[in-house]
Amino acid sequence: MSSGLEQATEADAVAESQDAEARVAARTDLSADGGARSADGGAAVAAAARGERLGIVSYTNVSPLHWGLVPWSADGRRAEFVHGVPTELNLALLSGDIDLTLISSVEFIRHRHELKALPDFSIATLGPVYSVMLFHWAPWAELQGARIAVTTDSATSVELLRQLLEADGIAAELVPMRSDLDAMLAACDGALLIGDDALIEALARRQIGAAGSMADGSGQPRLDAAASPHVTDLGEAWYRLTRLPFTFAVWASRDVARPSKHLVAAFRAARESGLGHLAEVAEQESRRLGLSTAVVQRYLANFRYHLELPDRDGLVAFARRLEPDLDAAELRYWEL
Repeated sequence: MSSGLEQATEADAVAESQDAEARVAARTDLSADGGARSADGGAAVAAAARGERLGIVSYTNVSPLHWGLVPWSADGRRAEFVHGVPTELNLALLSGDIDLTLISSVEFIRHRHELKALPDFSIATLGPVYSVMLFHWAPWAELQGARIAVTTDSATSVELLRQLLEADGIAAELVPMRSDLDAMLAACDGALLIGDDALIEALARRQIGAAGSMADGSGQPRLDAAASPHVTDLGEAWYRLTRLPFTFAVWASRDVARPSKHLVAAFRAARESGLGHLAEVAEQESRRLGLSTAVVQRYLANFRYHLELPDRDGLVAFARRLEPDLDAAELRYWEL
């Protein structure tokens, strides 16, 4: 893993005196928008009647996007928040249980004929991501035939790993498992973690007392002396392969339920406040993670949150690895 996070110091944090939550409240006048329009069909009317339900991914890298944003109910408009991991929220969006969420890129691609994304929101990186990490006993080039435990929390990260392995001609068995690095590496030759767990484990570089079954081919866990596994950052591996950013997720809704102008304005204001107060966001998240504020701030500053043209290019490149005949125009965005 790159040493950029490890080299961060407390002096890097920029002191901020203004209160981010108050700024968001000031920017998002709850009486400013008329809500969803009936022209978008019955789903939009239903959302307007019951209020919009928003899926919130509770990972540190998403925190600047909803800094100071809270559910609201005023002037006949309501917004409720539903928290979960990406795979849970993906299913909730597709079933209509929520109206807008940060959806994994692979699900946005697979369901592109049902979904539209906000045009200017993303979770993307150009190079290392620091929180989508493969921990493995053998070097990457020697993973042929390996059993790799993969998190059940993110379909995009699993598919990214599959594509990176295929690009290097490596055939490996991907085994879904609960995110527990010790258990994963006891049973398998590698382990894919995402989110806060991946960030913490990659920074810790701790020794783990169980190696996988690759060496003896028995298929049974084998206890060895404690050792530190190799660590591969999948964001960095994608950049080395394509020289493009990787877009891990976008904000999307079903194409029959246009997000209200008020909701979009609130999200944009929250992002502006979160990025403008990144030191405060980092300080809050660092307490929860048990990491230094400087490390968390450096981590957050690495992300690309605006779905700019290079991020869309990276998304299309990933989509065409999944479906070679895909037309870029099939990935649709709201005009907002």
